[in-house]
Amino acid sequence: MLEGQGIIDGLEFLPAEEKPYRVRVPAGIVHMDEDEASMFAFGAVVGSFGKLARQPA
Repeated sequence: MLEGQGIIDGLEFLPAEEKPYRVRVPAGIVHMDEDEASMFAFGAVVGSFGKLARQPA
Protein backbone atom coordinates (compact mmCIF):
# COMPACT_ATOMS: atom_id res chain seq x y z
CA MET A 1 0.00 0.00 0.00
CA LEU A 2 2.75 2.49 0.89
CA GLU A 3 4.62 1.75 -2.31
CA GLY A 4 1.45 2.09 -4.37
CA GLN A 5 0.78 5.50 -2.84
CA GLY A 6 4.32 6.65 -3.65
CA ILE A 7 5.28 7.04 0.02
CA ILE A 8 8.13 4.53 -0.23
CA ASP A 9 10.12 3.31 -3.22
CA GLY A 10 10.33 -0.31 -2.09
CA LEU A 11 10.75 -2.80 0.76
CA GLU A 12 13.06 -5.76 1.21
CA PHE A 13 13.01 -8.35 3.99
CA LEU A 14 16.32 -10.07 4.80
CA PRO A 15 15.64 -12.40 7.77
CA ALA A 16 19.36 -13.09 8.44
CA GLU A 17 20.08 -9.39 9.20
CA GLU A 18 19.91 -7.76 12.65
CA LYS A 19 17.52 -5.16 11.19
CA PRO A 20 15.87 -7.24 8.46
CA TYR A 21 13.55 -4.62 6.96
CA ARG A 22 15.06 -2.35 4.33
CA VAL A 23 12.78 0.45 3.26
CA ARG A 24 13.75 2.47 0.20
CA VAL A 25 12.73 6.11 0.46
CA PRO A 26 13.84 9.05 -1.72
CA ALA A 27 16.62 9.88 0.77
CA GLY A 28 18.12 6.36 0.62
CA ILE A 29 17.72 2.99 2.35
CA VAL A 30 16.60 2.81 5.96
CA HIS A 31 17.38 -0.37 7.93
CA MET A 32 14.72 -1.24 10.54
CA ASP A 33 13.81 -3.99 12.95
CA GLU A 34 10.23 -5.25 13.24
CA ASP A 35 9.13 -2.63 15.79
CA GLU A 36 10.67 0.24 13.84
CA ALA A 37 9.15 -0.98 10.58
CA SER A 38 5.67 -1.29 12.09
CA MET A 39 5.85 2.22 13.59
CA PHE A 40 7.17 3.61 10.29
CA ALA A 41 4.30 2.01 8.39
CA PHE A 42 1.75 3.28 10.89
CA GLY A 43 3.17 6.80 10.78
CA ALA A 44 3.29 6.82 7.00
CA VAL A 45 -0.34 5.72 6.71
CA VAL A 46 -1.51 8.28 9.27
CA GLY A 47 0.51 10.99 7.55
CA SER A 48 -0.85 10.06 4.16
CA PHE A 49 -4.51 9.63 5.07
CA GLY A 50 -4.77 11.88 8.16
CA LYS A 51 -6.42 14.78 6.32
CA LEU A 52 -8.99 12.48 4.79
CA ALA A 53 -9.85 11.02 8.20
CA ARG A 54 -10.30 14.49 9.70
CA GLN A 55 -12.73 15.76 7.05
CA PRO A 56 -16.33 16.05 8.15
CA ALA A 57 -18.61 13.36 6.79
